[in-house]
Amino acid sequence: MKLRKTLIWSVVVAALAAASGISVNQTNLVQAATSKKAQNTVKKTKYGFKRDFNFPKSWQGKWYSNTHDKLSKMTIKKNGFITPWTGEYVELVSAGEVKGTNKYLWQMPQSWFTKHDKIFKHLGRVTTNKINNKKCTVYSPIDENNIEIGFAFRLKNEKIAGKTQKVLFEANPKTGEVIDQFFPSAKLAKKYQHYNFKGETYAPSFNQYQEK
Repeated sequence: MKLRKTLIWSVVVAALAAASGISVNQTNLVQAATSKKAQNTVKKTKYGFKRDFNFPKSWQGKWYSNTHDKLSKMTIKKNGFITPWTGEYVELVSAGEVKGTNKYLWQMPQSWFTKHDKIFKHLGRVTTNKINNKKCTVYSPIDENNIEIGFAFRLKNEKIAGKTQKVLFEANPKTGEVIDQFFPSAKLAKKYQHYNFKGETYAPSFNQYQEK
């Protein structure tokens, strides 16, 4: 956030840049870009957001990744998730216009966010977007109009050792390339940490961890 260019988003954006091979300069260019797809027509509310998002039950629960040879856990709840990057809970909301203004949330000044820090401290913006013809749930800073600096997630059923298992893919929201994948158990995450599923395009940063 303009206010929240703090620990959470510094860690998150840095992690995305590293995982997707985006340079610092490229990341800045992405932040400066305007995404028309990110425009949200939510009615004006007091603080410019609505608590109208729920994760499907099939998404909720604990998810594990071992892609980078380090086990990490993400817990998805009804309205948000405990991130694998910082271990903090983030509630996901839709962003729109702030009541009493003609401004979208991302157009408000930093001083306004500072004033309402307690309200926005653990909020993230959620949108849906088609990336390479695949519907994704995108998590991004609540005060940014550009969702390409966030994280895109998709849930799929995949055949693993003859059994159907749920796999949660984390992708670059600009290219759609998979940068991480989460499994419903730590055992599966460790066993298939480097597995490339058919029909998925993986970022070079993912494949560099493959066993040779």
